[in-house]
Amino acid sequence: MKYRLLMIDDEELIRKGFLARLQYLNLEFEEILEASFGKEELLLLEKKSVDILVTDIHMPDMDGLTVCRSIRDFVSCPILFLTAKIEDGDKIKGFRAGGDDYIVKPFSIDELGARVEAHLRREQRHGCSSKVKFDQDFTIDYTEKSAYYKGEAIG
Repeated sequence: MKYRLLMIDDEELIRKGFLARLQYLNLEFEEILEASFGKEELLLLEKKSVDILVTDIHMPDMDGLTVCRSIRDFVSCPILFLTAKIEDGDKIKGFRAGGDDYIVKPFSIDELGARVEAHLRREQRHGCSSKVKFDQDFTIDYTEKSAYYKGEAIG
């Protein structure tokens, strides 16, 4: 499967280091987008959907938490925060804003790559159908925790 990734960080060295590391992962990227400001991130997301978003929290124009809150209603992909803030309260704010992971700077580029890979695997598993059709008449929907015979709920 090919993925589309968006990386946002105002520190070019972090963006370039991470993007260079991506070529060593066993993932195929259809497209890798990058931005250095929160407003630029929003403009990119209005034009293209992404499979995973890696964003810095502290950016000059709009912080990552604000961006996350403003896009969470229409962007369902994993959002990974990068930040120098290490307090539990800051991490909780990140998760409550809609983030899926919180990575504290300084961090290992390899660890960041592994986390991206893990989130993409998890998304792929979630994309699997929760309905299993055993024959023309009998279906189990594991999400609903129900069974159907000839389209009618049973049990």
